[in-house]
Amino acid sequence: MTAPADVTAPSGTPVASRPAVPAELRGRTEIPERVVTRIAACAAREVERVREVRERGPLTFGKHTHATVDGGLALLELEVSVDYPAPLLETAEEIRRHVGERVHTLTGLSVGQIDLDVTGVVPSPEEQGPPPQTPPEEG
Repeated sequence: MTAPADVTAPSGTPVASRPAVPAELRGRTEIPERVVTRIAACAAREVERVREVRERGPLTFGKHTHATVDGGLALLELEVSVDYPAPLLETAEEIRRHVGERVHTLTGLSVGQIDLDVTGVVPSPEEQGPPPQTPPEEG
């Protein structure tokens, strides 16, 4: 990397340039918990067998997807429903791995813990079979 060159003022006198301040000394970046929550929910939806991720909204009650940020550490709580028949243990581990990687990549936060509540299993379209046939009406 090259050192910055001296700058010349319009009057022709040289002006001393200041050395660049390292990034860690320039200020502080804070990422709100709601942003980390949204990133975690979007990342969970990227996992193949996840059908729904419940997020907090103005009319929702109970425990849903939530992030707690403390310094550089994020703790996550996710509420998801998955395809049936999905191996739940493998699916949960895939969700934890993918969400942890995405949150860390996009925010720089370390993910300490991911609590996962699987609140439902939804039959996949292949498992549901064809729709029931109604008998033709006589008459």
